[in-house]
Amino acid sequence: MSQDLSIVELDADDPAAVDAAFTIGNEAILADLPDFPPSCRAEHEVRVRLPMPGTDRHTFLAYRDGLAVGLVQADFPIFDNLNKSFLDVLVLKEHRRRGVGRALFRHAVGFGLARGRTTVMGFSVITDAGDAPTGSSAPFAAALGLDNKLMDVRRRLDLSTADDAELARLLATSWPKAAGYSTVQWGNTPPEELLEDMALLDSSFLDEAPKGDLDLEAEKVDADRLRRVYETRARYGARPYETGVIHDATGRLVALSALRLSKTVDWHAWQQITLVDPAHRGHRLGLISKLVNLQTMRAQEPAVRIVDTFNAEVNSHMIAINEAMGFRALDRWANWQASVA
Repeated sequence: MSQDLSIVELDADDPAAVDAAFTIGNEAILADLPDFPPSCRAEHEVRVRLPMPGTDRHTFLAYRDGLAVGLVQADFPIFDNLNKSFLDVLVLKEHRRRGVGRALFRHAVGFGLARGRTTVMGFSVITDAGDAPTGSSAPFAAALGLDNKLMDVRRRLDLSTADDAELARLLATSWPKAAGYSTVQWGNTPPEELLEDMALLDSSFLDEAPKGDLDLEAEKVDADRLRRVYETRARYGARPYETGVIHDATGRLVALSALRLSKTVDWHAWQQITLVDPAHRGHRLGLISKLVNLQTMRAQEPAVRIVDTFNAEVNSHMIAINEAMGFRALDRWANWQASVA
């Protein structure tokens, strides 16, 4: 580390440090991804004190000559993947290529190793949809000894040009395949009687989803943890839209899909998880839950014009659903991983 660079852990009681962390996170991301939504300051203010349940988060700021120029967020799972640390290194564009990112990474690795975290992971954009290099994360990751274990693709649905007639046709032609199923919807408070089924679906996600060469175990999710997750998200001020599919004969929740808007951005939504119980596949429940959820969100959030989503490059089934809805590929993202023991 250069002599004029210091790294300190974020103090949530220091307004200047909290502000610096927000500025770095927002500006560093938008410098590489100007089409991303801006970060939500209201959510940031809560997150620095209240991370998601199941995560021990530590944020370190790098200062050069008294000026905050970069940060690293280190997330340590506390219920599963107990040897993993998930790192996100962000440096202001004008301070890159001066050793700041490398120093932050090494600091977080050492901090994690002292807590038994022998494997590091990260996620970053590396190319656009046409394989043209995007940003500098790939050479940076390679220099740190990280390997790309799984490629993801970000796809975007532009609602201002969406084919609404085609979306309506897709939904109408899907329902006959789903006789005996019905939908249920919620926001920040899912029905209490569905939490156990939701936890089962959530726990199976990594075992069901393609994960390439990633060494990653499925999350251990139960109804209590899920309840606390939703309570925390509500405190972030986010606006979620979630649609579940019920198997009418048993009353069990067998599929769900989620969209999320931040408190301070009205034009953008993230299409998040879509899950279907393997025993109930073949009835277009994934497509139905996504379409019904999108329909509801659009009715409640007329300003939304962009929806982004991520899928593993090898997840052909979900990619086919997304592309049928009008999502189009924007860029490719690497899931980095390495042993640091």
